[in-house]
Amino acid sequence: MNRKHLLTSLIASGLVVPALAAADWTLYGRAHLSADILDDGADYNEFNVSSKSSRLGFKGEREFREQLVGMFQIEQQVDFDTDDDKELGFATRDTFVGLRGDQWGMLRVGKFDTPFKRARGPANFFGDQVGDMRNLTRTNAHGRYDERFNNSIHYQTPSFGGLTWNIQYSNETSDATTGDGAENKAYSTSLNLSMGDLTGALAYEKQENGANDPDAWRLAVGYRITPAFRVGAFYQNSEVDNTRTVGGNLVTPDIEADVYGLGGQFRLTPSMYLNGHVFQLDSDLDDADATMYALGLEYRLDSDLRFYGNIAMVDNDDTSALTPWGAARSARPGGTEGENATALSIGMRYDF
Repeated sequence: MNRKHLLTSLIASGLVVPALAAADWTLYGRAHLSADILDDGADYNEFNVSSKSSRLGFKGEREFREQLVGMFQIEQQVDFDTDDDKELGFATRDTFVGLRGDQWGMLRVGKFDTPFKRARGPANFFGDQVGDMRNLTRTNAHGRYDERFNNSIHYQTPSFGGLTWNIQYSNETSDATTGDGAENKAYSTSLNLSMGDLTGALAYEKQENGANDPDAWRLAVGYRITPAFRVGAFYQNSEVDNTRTVGGNLVTPDIEADVYGLGGQFRLTPSMYLNGHVFQLDSDLDDADATMYALGLEYRLDSDLRFYGNIAMVDNDDTSALTPWGAARSARPGGTEGENATALSIGMRYDF
């Protein structure tokens, strides 16, 4: 059943408001699953099946007049390997309504990825897979970045010679009602560059959560050296204000951490790609550094269906317990301090 026939069926059954038929409406989704062997370097060494940021959504837009296009999106996470989502609310992923025009930009309101989160794109070779850079850039000790905030307002400028500016503000990042004193606020902004073979992003984010108030900036650059070879570089500096005990150490305010790395993708054949990257976390905390390596082979049957095999490892210092599998997946056992965590993964991603 194609999308037009599906829309007609949904309207006829009363599942979709008939007014949606007037918009350019699309049903879409992603099924992304993998079979993995996960080893924390200590006692845990098990086979897992995991769903990785799988989703189902619908979106649409309608041109009301020149330079005024209305748009909306509702997107829900779907864990294909479990029934855990039965307890989740609808529209858990990027969900918004807004307006756009080529000459003045885009304005939207809702819940969606921050500009800071999206800024990792030019250097992101293992997104939603084992080895995802977020396993080092988004940690409890150094700040929970790469988020999507509730109650957000986002503006994006039109492109000026390949350069765009994004700014987002959330008055309350978690609850529906702004709390007394408005502690849970956040600001996120980025400058993005797209000029042929060169892409880049410079981003900053500040979270006011009444606890450690994390803030960070990051720079990501990607360049296609040849039609078959693409490289990327990434740097992030983060800071948290926190006083507590971590790994037996008394954590004092203003803890800084740097995450940096290099990666690349080489097209072996028209359908086969070799991906690899290495990332380093340098922390102010004693013996809390970590290095992550990832190598993968990907086969693309077409743009909507791909298969891959990856191997990834995190080399932890004595008080670090990071893993290469913690981000964007349904199966995520913890790591062990001071032990090297490794993952072998075979996966499939189907976009529809």
